[in-house]
Amino acid sequence: MKKVLVGLLVLLLVACASAPSWQGMSEREISQWKTIGFDSTQAQNWRVRGFGPAESDGWIKANFTLDTATIWAKEAFNVEEAQVWSEAGFEIEEAVTNRSKGLTPVRAN
Repeated sequence: MKKVLVGLLVLLLVACASAPSWQGMSEREISQWKTIGFDSTQAQNWRVRGFGPAESDGWIKANFTLDTATIWAKEAFNVEEAQVWSEAGFEIEEAVTNRSKGLTPVRAN
């Protein structure tokens, strides 16, 4: 019985240790993430991809997922630019090509 209890305790400790946490963040940063409604898992996922709390909030409010925000940001689009291109119906590849030609999207009314 003692071995079973020790095994369960070890399993519990391992499970807790592997759960995402606020580790590596200052109290101020944690507060910023919490203010925009992120839990530690969401915050760590966005943070690992190079986004801060305010920037992540902007991407979320513009209806981008972490993956799509990462793709647009990797091509040097900020959230406002990405939103304009995306709402005009452009995929990222088209947006990059057209922007490199000096073009901008036309918003449909």
